[in-house]
Amino acid sequence: MRVAVPPTSEPPSLPRRGFTLIEILVAVSIMIVLTVMGGMALSGRGGEGAALAGAQGIVAGMVESARAQAALNQGNARLIIYGQQPPGSNVDSNKYLRALQVVRQETQANGSTVWVAAGDYVVLPVPVCVVPPSPVPANHLRSGVVWTQNAATGPVSTLTVLTSFNYLGQSPAAGRTSTAQFFGVQGQSGRVLYLEFAPDGSVVSNSSGNPTKIALATAQLTPNALPLFNNANGVRGLFVRKTGSVSLVDDANGF
Repeated sequence: MRVAVPPTSEPPSLPRRGFTLIEILVAVSIMIVLTVMGGMALSGRGGEGAALAGAQGIVAGMVESARAQAALNQGNARLIIYGQQPPGSNVDSNKYLRALQVVRQETQANGSTVWVAAGDYVVLPVPVCVVPPSPVPANHLRSGVVWTQNAATGPVSTLTVLTSFNYLGQSPAAGRTSTAQFFGVQGQSGRVLYLEFAPDGSVVSNSSGNPTKIALATAQLTPNALPLFNNANGVRGLFVRKTGSVSLVDDANGF
C-alpha cells in the first residue's frame, strides 16, 4: 500500500518592505558621523597629506548632510563656508575658508522664510582650506606658487558667493531665539561660499549644468592674516553633480 505524503506546506511569504525616508536619513547620518570621525583621526596622524584626505571626507559628509536636510524637511538646504576675509574687525582668520555649516530653510507662522542651523559648524583640520572660486587672488598664494585659474579645468571651487548672510540657531526646547548669528557669533552677518540643494536632492545654486567643484588645498596659516596656498599640485576635493551625486577627486589634474 502506498501512503500518500501530504505536500510540504511553506510559510506564507511576507511582503517585502522598502526602506523609509527616515531610515535612509538615519543611515546617512551615521555614515556622516563615521566619516567626520575618520577624517579627524587621519588629521591627527600628522602630515599634510593625511590632513587633506581627512578634510575631503569631512566635506563629502557635510555635502550629504545638507542634501539629507533638504529631503527630510522638504525645503532647501545649504552647505555654507565662512568667507569673511582677514584681517578686519569681527573676522575670525581661523574660520576663513575652513569653517563649514549646514543650514536649512524653514517657513515661519507669518509665511516668511528663515535659514536655521542644522547642527554645529565644523572647522577643517590644519592646514587645509577650501580653494576660493577662480581667479584665486594673488594675495592668497605663497611666493612662487602658480595656480591654474581655468574655472572649467583648474583646481578651483565653483561655489556660489553671497556677500552677506546669517541664520538662526538650532531650535531649543523652550523656543528658538530670534537673534541672527554667523558661525557661532550672535548678531553678525558675513560673506559665505555656498552649495544649495532642493528637496529632491538636486543642486540649485549652480545653473550651468556642470558639476559644482569644491577644491581643498593646504596653506600657510598665520593668525589675523590671509591663508597662503602652498601646493598647487597637492589638491583634493569633490564634484557635486546637478542630481546631487558626489564624486571624489584625489588629484589636482582631476579637476
